[in-house]
Amino acid sequence: MFHFGWKKVDAKLIDQRFIRRDTHNVHHGAYFQVWEYMVELPGLDDRPIRLTIKEKTYNLKDPQIGDMVPILVNRKRTKAAFDLKDPRIDAVGALKAKEKARKARDEARFEAKRKELE
Repeated sequence: MFHFGWKKVDAKLIDQRFIRRDTHNVHHGAYFQVWEYMVELPGLDDRPIRLTIKEKTYNLKDPQIGDMVPILVNRKRTKAAFDLKDPRIDAVGALKAKEKARKARDEARFEAKRKELE
């Protein structure tokens, strides 16, 4: 989904609820859950407003109720979406970073052992 002109804001996660379990590939058993999250952010008049966001679980890095989460909000502050490019909440990015760190650690260990006998 494109969010042209949407603003990045930190919002407080107020509540969450399970919506449904679904699959994108029945043959391989690739299941995911869809949850609805309620966030609170300052409105245009600085009074807090609450918006809801539906999201698939494999996209998020397990936010907890009460956490500040990065979101994108439209100009009128009537719609919101999680900012999945933010590393605080991006589960896919976190997995890639973890894999990159593991690879670097393994490479360093391997090279150190190679140089032990030199």
